[in-house]
Amino acid sequence: MFRIFLPRRHRRTRDPRIPPYHIMTAGLLLVTLSAGFTGAAGQSPFNHVNSDESQSPFSHVSSADMDSIFFAYDNPDTPGCAVGVTHFGEPLFTKGYGIANLDHGIPIRPDSRFMVASVSKQVAAAALLMLEQQGLLDLDHDLRELLPELPGSDRPITARQLMHHTSGLRDIYQLLALADTGLDNTTTPDKALDMIRRQHRFNADPGDEYGYNNTGYELIAVLVERLTGMSLDAYSRKHFFDPIGMTSTHWHDDTGKVVPNRVISYRPRSFGPGRFYRDNMDRVGPRGLFTTIEDFIRWEANFVENRSNLDRFAEKMTRPGSTRNRNSIAYASGLRLERYKTLRTVGHAGSYMGFRTQYTRFPETGLAIMVFCNQSDINPAVYSRQIADLFLRDTFAGRFAAYPGRYVNKHLGTGFDVVLKEGDLYLERIPQVPGFDGSGGMGPEGAPRGDDIGNQEDASGRYIIRDSRGIADREDFVIDRVPAFFERESRRMIWRSNDRFRVDDWDLRFERGGDSIRRMNLQAPGTGEIVFEVEQ
Repeated sequence: MFRIFLPRRHRRTRDPRIPPYHIMTAGLLLVTLSAGFTGAAGQSPFNHVNSDESQSPFSHVSSADMDSIFFAYDNPDTPGCAVGVTHFGEPLFTKGYGIANLDHGIPIRPDSRFMVASVSKQVAAAALLMLEQQGLLDLDHDLRELLPELPGSDRPITARQLMHHTSGLRDIYQLLALADTGLDNTTTPDKALDMIRRQHRFNADPGDEYGYNNTGYELIAVLVERLTGMSLDAYSRKHFFDPIGMTSTHWHDDTGKVVPNRVISYRPRSFGPGRFYRDNMDRVGPRGLFTTIEDFIRWEANFVENRSNLDRFAEKMTRPGSTRNRNSIAYASGLRLERYKTLRTVGHAGSYMGFRTQYTRFPETGLAIMVFCNQSDINPAVYSRQIADLFLRDTFAGRFAAYPGRYVNKHLGTGFDVVLKEGDLYLERIPQVPGFDGSGGMGPEGAPRGDDIGNQEDASGRYIIRDSRGIADREDFVIDRVPAFFERESRRMIWRSNDRFRVDDWDLRFERGGDSIRRMNLQAPGTGEIVFEVEQ
C-alpha cells in the first residue's frame, strides 16, 4: 500500500490531516511506501531526489550519490546513521544506513529513535521562550528568586544568559567528572543543583563572555517545572510536539520508559562495536531528547510554517545573543549561527555517549540536513558538509565564480591555477620542469624554454628530460614514465571567511579590485605573505 502526494499547484484543497511539509515543491512526485524500502539499510519513505529532472533545483542529485556518502555503514553488521534532507521544510530524502540494535539486527530507519544529544538544546530553548510568551518569566530578570540554588554574584544571572551560554556558570558535566561522579552514575536533578550551588567562583562574570556549557540548560528544565508544575517533557508536548505532529519525540526523564524503535549507541573496540549509552541519567535539557529523522523534519518545517504555540517561532529561535562587550554572538536559542562556504547556517551538533548528531539549515537556500549516528567515531558534521556540497553544488559554484584564474609570482618563477570543480575550488601548481617555469618562458636562472626541451622514453620505460644541449647526464633528469614534474596536484581550498581560504597549512587571502580579484596572497609556515598576481 502506498500514498501519493502531489505538488501544491496540482491540488485544489489540502487534507488538514496531512501537514503541508509532506508535499514537495519543484514539481516532485512523492511516494510513501508503508511497507518500507527494500534495501539492506532500512526504509526510505521520502527518497525523492532526482524524481523530476525537468523542474527540481536538485535534479543533479541521485539516491546513488547519497548512498556513496554513507557506503561504509550500508551493511548489516555495523552501527550507522539516519539521514534527512529537506527543502523549505519539505522532505527530499530520508534513509537509514547501518544497524540500530546489533543484538537483534534491527536496521536504522527514518523512524528510528535517537537520543540526539546537544541538538536537544533548541527544544529546551523554545520552552524557555514559551514561558516568556505566557508572561511566566522575564528573560532578563535575576533568577535567584526562582533558583535560590544559584551561586552568589554581584551581577544578576538571567534566563537569557542561560540560553546563550553567557551566565559564566561552570559546566555541570565537568563538575560531575571532577567529583568522580561522571556521566555513568545516576545523578538526580536535586544532586545536580546542589553541585551548582556549592560553586563559589564563575568562569566569567555573568553576561561578560560566551562560554558554552550545559549547566544553563539543566536549569532551564528546572525553571519549566517550577513555573508551570509540568515536566519539560509534558510542557514541550503541549506547546510543540503535539501541535507540530512530533508523535515519536520525548524528553527521556524516566529511565524506565519503554522507547519503541529505540537506537542503541556503540563505541568501536578491537573485536567489534561495544555498547555505550547506558540509559541511567534522567536529567534533561542539555541533552536527553529522543526523536526520529521523520519527526525532526517536522521540527525543521516549523521554521518555515509555524504550527507550534510559540509566536514568531523562527524569528525568536534564530535571534542572536549578546554579551556585555559584544552586540551579537554566534549563538541563538540553542542554535549556532555560522557560515559554510559563504552561506549562513543555523544548526547544532550533538555528542553524548556514542550518539553523534548534526542538524544544519541554510536559510538562504531553504536546504536543511539532519544526520543522526550511533557510534562514537562517526563524525556526522563531515557527512552533513558532503551532503551540502552535493545539493548546493551550483549555489557554491556561483559564490566562488570570481576566484578561478592563474596567479603567478615572477620572482619565484612559479604560479598556481585556481580551478572551480563541482562547486569547490582547487589550487593547482602550474606544471613545470626543474629550472623552468610553467608557462614555457624563461625560468628564474635563465633556463631554456620548456617547449625547447627534448624528451623521450628510454627502453626501460623511464621518461628522460634532456637539457638544452640534448644531454641527460644528471640523475635528477631521469624520472618515471609519468613525470611527477608534469603532474597537476590538485588541492581542495577550504573556505574560512570572506576572501580567505585554507589549503593544508597554507593560508590564502584574495584581494579585490572592484568586483574582480587582483591577487592572491599565500602564507606558508615561516614565509609571511607571498603575492601572486592575476595573470593578464
